[in-house]
Amino acid sequence: MAETWDTSKLLKMSGAFFKSRILITAAELDIFGKLADSPRSVKELCSDYSWDPRGAEILLDVLTAMELLVKTDDGKYGMEESAARLLVDGVPGSVLPMIRHRGRQWGTWSNLTEVVKTGENPAAIEFSTRSGEDLEDFIAAMHVAGRDLARKVAESFDLSGFKRMLDVGGGSGVYIMAFLERAPQMTGILFDLPKVTKVAREKLMEEGYIDRVEIVVGDYRSDPFPSGQDLVLLSAVIHINNREGNRELYRKSYESLNPGGTVLVRDHVMDASRTSPLEGAIFAVNMLAATTDGGTYTFDEIKEDLESAGFENVSLAREGAGMDKVVSAVKPL
Repeated sequence: MAETWDTSKLLKMSGAFFKSRILITAAELDIFGKLADSPRSVKELCSDYSWDPRGAEILLDVLTAMELLVKTDDGKYGMEESAARLLVDGVPGSVLPMIRHRGRQWGTWSNLTEVVKTGENPAAIEFSTRSGEDLEDFIAAMHVAGRDLARKVAESFDLSGFKRMLDVGGGSGVYIMAFLERAPQMTGILFDLPKVTKVAREKLMEEGYIDRVEIVVGDYRSDPFPSGQDLVLLSAVIHINNREGNRELYRKSYESLNPGGTVLVRDHVMDASRTSPLEGAIFAVNMLAATTDGGTYTFDEIKEDLESAGFENVSLAREGAGMDKVVSAVKPL
C-alpha cells in the first residue's frame, strides 16, 4: 500500500537525525565507557576530561531521557543495564564500533547535496588512505554487524563439494570463518589490504581459525587473485565499484577458480526499477556520498557482467531484503 503523506510524517522524517546524532556524539566521547564502572557527576566528568559543563549536562540529560543512561537522586549518571552490554568497548557483541562508523558516515553524507549537484565527491573514502584507527573501527564494525548474517548465508549453501575458498576483500574474516565452520573439510585464503589483514589475523587467532586460513596481502583492484580455488566469495565488495570495475573483479575471480568452481556474490540486488528494496536504494545513496563511482546493481546487471567474464548458470541463489542476497555462477568444466 502506497504511503499517504501529511505534515506530521514529513516533519518527523526530517528530524529523524536528532536521536542518531545524540547517540553518535555519546559514542565519540566514549560516555558509556566512562560510566561503565560506576555513576559519575557532571562535575567529575568535566574535571577529568575538560568538557564544558553546560554541554555535558544537556547531553547526559537527553541520554537519560532516551533511557540509555540512568540518573540518580544525587545527580550522578550511570549506565542502563541492557545498554551497558552493547555500548562499551571490549564487551562481546558491542555495537560501539558501528556507531562510531556512523559518525564517519555523518561526515560524508553531509556532502550529499553538492555531490548530487556537481557529480564531484571531495569526501570519497579510499581504504588505502584511511588511518589505522579509522580502519580498525570500520573492520570491527563490520565484524559485529556481520557475524549472525555470515552464519545464515553460509548455512544457505551445500558446501560439501568445496575444498578451497578465497574470500576477496575478506575484512575481519567473519565470512570465511562462517563458511569454514560449516565446512570442516575446507581451508581458505583471506585476501585484503595490509591494514585490514592485521585485524583479520587477530580475529582468526582469537576464534581458532588461523591454521585453516592463509592470509594473502593484496589490492583486489590491481593485484591478481590466488589460483586453484573451488569457491570465490565476493562479500559486500561490488557496491564499492562501478560496473567496469566489477567486470574486472569477475574476470580475476574466474581466473582464480578451478574448472567447475563457483563464485558467490553477496550484496544488495535491486529490482529492475532500482527502487526496491528500500534498504538497497538507501545504500546506493551511501555509495554516492562515500565513493567516487560505487552503487547498487540489479540482478540483470550482475548476470550480464558475470557472463562477460565467462561464467555460466548465473542465478539468484539466496533471497533477502537487504545485503543478504547472493548471486551464484559457475566456471564451466
